[in-house]
Amino acid sequence: MTREEVRAWLHARKPAPPDALRVRLHRALDEVPPAPASRLPAYLAQLGHQLLADVTARPGGGRELALDLLAADAFATYAFEAQAEEEGTT
Repeated sequence: MTREEVRAWLHARKPAPPDALRVRLHRALDEVPPAPASRLPAYLAQLGHQLLADVTARPGGGRELALDLLAADAFATYAFEAQAEEEGTT
């Protein structure tokens, strides 16, 4: 799986996320590259976990962390969605 394949998968999601969230999701793809043999659900979950870890590592943070928290939630949701698609249970 490549970043471009993941970007294409994210682009196909309906409804599309708001622009600011979409930009943050794509930036996360640049920050955490996929492992060569990773499956999409695992990679999306990894992205969500990393963003959540980054948020919780800054306990004094405030509103500036909101977009990262929303992106972490979106990746967790997308991981479940991708898993369901792989299993043919959508």
